[in-house]
Amino acid sequence: MPANNKKKILVVDDEKDVREFLKAALWEAGFDVVEADDGNIAIEKIKNEIPDLISLDLVMPKKSGAKLYRELSKNKKWSKIPVIIVTGHARDDLGKADLKELTMSGPGIYLEKPVKPHNYI
Repeated sequence: MPANNKKKILVVDDEKDVREFLKAALWEAGFDVVEADDGNIAIEKIKNEIPDLISLDLVMPKKSGAKLYRELSKNKKWSKIPVIIVTGHARDDLGKADLKELTMSGPGIYLEKPVKPHNYI
């Protein structure tokens, strides 16, 4: 696939090993990958170049995935970026409420960690 036709995916996760795993899976599938370890850094990356899709962790320090998604929703250009939630907190108190909100009003698509590459790509 020519470099200029590759889709760019922004992987936002505070866990470095998870980011590296997701990045490798996406890269192997032919995507360009940009990383951010929290929502604030993700916003800066999005300001520089709007990705084709965002893979978003739900629970992170500084700016959570839920807060980042709400911020994206308020911006006309950013609100069109497809988002998939990747979380290890779908069933616990840290993420259950935010996940319910986002699946009802937001992207509606989520994967629970640990993610298998064939489910992610």
